[in-house]
Amino acid sequence: MSSTQADSAKHAASPHWARSVGGAALWTLAQHGSFFACAWWVSWWAGAERFGAFGQGLALSAMLSAAITFRLEYAGQLERRQRRAAALFLLAQRSAWGICALLLAALAVVHQWVRVPLWLWASTLALAPQAATLVLASLCARGGDVVRAAALRSGPAIIMVVVLLLAWALGWRDGIEWSIPLSAWMGWMAARLLGLANNSGDDGVRRTDAKRVAAFHLPFVRAELPGFLLNVSANHGQVLLIGAMGGDAAAGTAALALRIAMLPTSLFGLALADRLRSRVVAQGAGTGLIALLRQAIKRMAALSLGAHVVAALLVPLLLPLVFPQQGAVLAQMVMWLLPLGMIRLVASPLAFMLPWRGWLGLSLLGQCLLFACALLSVVLVFPISGLIGVAIAYAISAAGVYLGYIVMAWAAARTDT
Repeated sequence: MSSTQADSAKHAASPHWARSVGGAALWTLAQHGSFFACAWWVSWWAGAERFGAFGQGLALSAMLSAAITFRLEYAGQLERRQRRAAALFLLAQRSAWGICALLLAALAVVHQWVRVPLWLWASTLALAPQAATLVLASLCARGGDVVRAAALRSGPAIIMVVVLLLAWALGWRDGIEWSIPLSAWMGWMAARLLGLANNSGDDGVRRTDAKRVAAFHLPFVRAELPGFLLNVSANHGQVLLIGAMGGDAAAGTAALALRIAMLPTSLFGLALADRLRSRVVAQGAGTGLIALLRQAIKRMAALSLGAHVVAALLVPLLLPLVFPQQGAVLAQMVMWLLPLGMIRLVASPLAFMLPWRGWLGLSLLGQCLLFACALLSVVLVFPISGLIGVAIAYAISAAGVYLGYIVMAWAAARTDT
């Protein structure tokens, strides 16, 4: 049996609960519920300004931890041969630890001349274990176990709630920022000790020329990594840019608004992407691919419409009560961003189709456009119309790009078939 056939058989044989999008969504709900609990707690305990610093630390750690693996774990998910995939996962983990060490050394040098903010130290210390946990989650997702993958990703956020409560009980205010690396390290160690990650295939890796595998995937990395960096910069760099232009409080409000508006996508999008990607890779090119994608798009569209209608009804009622420190601007930002989230929930799980079919140039173009939408909506609109103007400009411009992703993913499938 070939490695591709073995992967297909493994995916088909995995228990139903492991492939349940609903089960993965529950773990993701726990992850984001933990974030909102931390946001409310920090805002109540230390105010909107301190929450802004905390939010920027979270944004930076999320942005860099997913980039310092050079997207090799993503290549591992798309790789059909098991031994090559195992080598890619191992290379991704080694890259994460090495890059994190270099960034910490660079911060130590910079600190000799310029005071490095506490949130920057804390977020950098969280990068390696957070990236390593994401690699383990990708390994599980490759096997079709989207529930375990979601559990791994949600672990640090759940632990963060406990760390912040202990920091408050001890009167340790710096624990607000230090909760970021503490929860990342504790989540990674718990995953290793509890055996939540499957065997990574290290025996196969030792028989594989790692340099040859890395060289073979270098064109993928060259095309995918810049696009991914642009994507995460659009999602999280926008918050950091608002912080640089408008202060910590504005950055915290923007981070909270984006997180709430994209909550349905966060709950279901990653699990849907993991499941769809594993099914498409197992299916391969053939007549069944179009039917598979057509069914997936219909289901995702129905799910997205229902979830965002419910969100639009709840936002004006709940947000002013739960987050009074951020004021009415938070609810207004979320309402403007919800239509974008509705389109994004359908588009995001399909984004892998372009690099999987080798349409790397179009994939990179889409990421460039999303980055431009996020950056220009802040640079051009924030000084004039503030946070509300940023939300409107970003929602209108980025919606067109995500619609383009849906069209191009469908075209890629049809062309290859």
